Amino acid sequence: MGYALHTAGVRVGVALPQYEIDRDPNGGGSIETLVATAQAAEASALDAVWLSDHPFAAGPDGTVSGALEPLVTAAAIARRTRRVEVGTLVLAATMRAPALVAHTARSLPTGRITVGVGAGWYEPEHRAYGVERGTYVRRIARVEATVAALSALGPDGPRILAGGTGARLLDVASLYADVWNVSWDVAPDVFASVSGRLDEACERAGRDPGTIARSVGVTVLVGRDDRAIASAVERLRGRAPFLSSIDRASLAERIIVGTPERCVERLAAYAADEVVVALLLRDDLEMLELFATEVAPGLKAIRG
Repeated sequence: MGYALHTAGVRVGVALPQYEIDRDPNGGGSIETLVATAQAAEASALDAVWLSDHPFAAGPDGTVSGALEPLVTAAAIARRTRRVEVGTLVLAATMRAPALVAHTARSLPTGRITVGVGAGWYEPEHRAYGVERGTYVRRIARVEATVAALSALGPDGPRILAGGTGARLLDVASLYADVWNVSWDVAPDVFASVSGRLDEACERAGRDPGTIARSVGVTVLVGRDDRAIASAVERLRGRAPFLSSIDRASLAERIIVGTPERCVERLAAYAADEVVVALLLRDDLEMLELFATEVAPGLKAIRG
């Protein structure tokens, strides 16, 4: 630990188009699209860009979408940007040796990297790579070993994020993390409840709860009006067969949908120190610009 909390309002970042399904089939290649999105986020004065840690994801119809590896990709983004921070949300502790994670993190730019770590939950990727997922107790022990190894790097290490909601995970976060995160799309009251349990874990550990930032991951569809929102939904339908029947109403039951003003209101309800937004179309630079210029500043003004 050692990263001070930011006090000038909420920090805002976006998830990058890391998966095949995140990209327009008629658009650019994977790394080019991802780097362009990171550069646009930086130019729009967002605080951070984020990468997840699934080598692939399978849709309900079995459609498989491949993804870029997060630590290698973080290095590529850091090389082609100057200011924006790059984070992982989150590395599966079960997939890498703790010392290897720390070794890799030490090779990344100090001060611009957040290494987020979680317990790992996606069974298909473990089977595909021949890795035993293990019991929850063993997985949490792996999380603790990983964040402890990162913490031991001291000033040369990254900012450390622990992601999850279980009691044991919160205990680990209270000992080692600079940031705690829960993703994706929990209700604000659930976020507040778990954050309260983190306060209790910090108190048991003898740590000031105010020294660990609270971060939430939320999916957002933002548009200037109903027509823009409908257009985004239509484009989403074309990304995969299992998305072809999705509509605005079903989306609105699970994610934040609306105008910039509505999105500011909904995001502010979390009262989080940091917000990570996965835009419905992660490679849509126009949606990114709208979010960065009209949603992020409104959110920062409320928490400033």
